[in-house]
Amino acid sequence: MAQGLELLQERLGTVLNDTLSPAGSWLGFTLVSVSKGKATATLTVRPEMCNPYGNIHGGMMSLVIDEIIGFAVISLNADHHYTSVNLNVDFLYAIKRGETLRAEGEVIRYGKKIMNVDVRVYHQETNVLLAKASSNLTSTNMPILQEQ
Repeated sequence: MAQGLELLQERLGTVLNDTLSPAGSWLGFTLVSVSKGKATATLTVRPEMCNPYGNIHGGMMSLVIDEIIGFAVISLNADHHYTSVNLNVDFLYAIKRGETLRAEGEVIRYGKKIMNVDVRVYHQETNVLLAKASSNLTSTNMPILQEQ
């Protein structure tokens, strides 16, 4: 039976609008690459994701980051769920509606209790670093449900 990494690899190049995360599905990422502990996806900024200045809203950027963290964690095929303890984001540059971003997440430490994940978000066309983030997650006692 397929686990997280294999399920994500089957979705490469597709728009992820039917994930277990309703907020993540709403974003509509295109999964570009995934390997153990790493995930990359792209997303075009839509008007409803923007602040009054026409740039991506900070909350939306945080959602983008949190979802990429989720993909990187899922790729580990862990036995239990992990949940965020913190999310530290540095917003470095803006990206406008209609432009495409690329989010890259990587698990830095995968421990029994604590996991640390780094994320970098780039402007897809210019490769300018838009945001960088780090998150610590903790293991829960909720088992990962396998496909039946």
